[in-house]
Amino acid sequence: MKKLLASTALVGALIASGSSFAETKFGGNVENTWTSEKTQTTAVAADSYDSIGTDIEITVDHTVDLSNGWKGKVAMAIDESAATDISVSRSYAQVSNDTLTLQIGTEGIGGAEIYPIPTVADISSDIPGAGSTQEYIASLNNTHTIAAAVKVPFGTFEALYAPQASAGKAINDSDAQVPADAAGAPDGTGLEVAYKFSAMDGALTGGVGANKKKSNSVDNHDDASEKAASLQYNFGAVKVGAGRLLSKAGANAASSTTDREVTIDSFGLTLAASDDLSVGVQYKEASSAEWGSDEETTTLQAAYNFGGIGFSLSYVQVDNDGGTAGTDNEVYVFRTKTSF
Repeated sequence: MKKLLASTALVGALIASGSSFAETKFGGNVENTWTSEKTQTTAVAADSYDSIGTDIEITVDHTVDLSNGWKGKVAMAIDESAATDISVSRSYAQVSNDTLTLQIGTEGIGGAEIYPIPTVADISSDIPGAGSTQEYIASLNNTHTIAAAVKVPFGTFEALYAPQASAGKAINDSDAQVPADAAGAPDGTGLEVAYKFSAMDGALTGGVGANKKKSNSVDNHDDASEKAASLQYNFGAVKVGAGRLLSKAGANAASSTTDREVTIDSFGLTLAASDDLSVGVQYKEASSAEWGSDEETTTLQAAYNFGGIGFSLSYVQVDNDGGTAGTDNEVYVFRTKTSF
């Protein structure tokens, strides 16, 4: 009832002004997840854990026509950050025309957060316990940035700048204090660029991206940086994709002579078995000169759409988690999701 009253008041204001069009949309989703995880190391035979969790997100998008062909948009989403708390998961303000979008805030413009492979459920690194590495860049869009997106031939070029590369999404008034990193040293700036393209009537898609997060800590051997490239092809019922990520943590002691760079290669294939049933497989291999073994992750998934609610089942096998030989994980995830 409250939503109906709010919409009625908004429409009344628009009719009275008669000078521009505006629209406010409310939405969200509810996810329920059962996870079963088994971990094994060379010192511990096996530990098993089971849990059920809920993720609730509520979204608000407000768009308005501006002068000279420009449009404005303000968006936000809130979800639970702990069992008894909620937080803002994204918030941004944009102005755009047919070619250019300018933004301040978090998310919205995705930057170099490009999922390299097709999936029918979560990509493996978004599943808790499914390995210590991820397939895609840890984008600056997860912190407060100034961003721009420009339409270019075959795609979009995007750039993000963060005054505080690890500030997170906390909602508070700006101030001159720079948050400290884990070592208690001031955090530095961040810069990110990405090019996303589409060709062959959308059958061929991909992207390249890179970012650098400056560290002001004398304890760090170098700044953190990531570079990634990926390519996907849609055959119709079958989709395939592959990507490579080079990730340098930059968290070495000043006396270290290594750069902590990890190479992550990922491959994925999905099949639409019917209008409602899809299956998929993912494979990820991560290697580093500082590791004794390569981390290998295999994921098998199935998803079914009942119309108003979706179900998915994932099985993940991780060998040599974090490059440690004999540290293996096995994870089962059953998830339901309803959007409104």
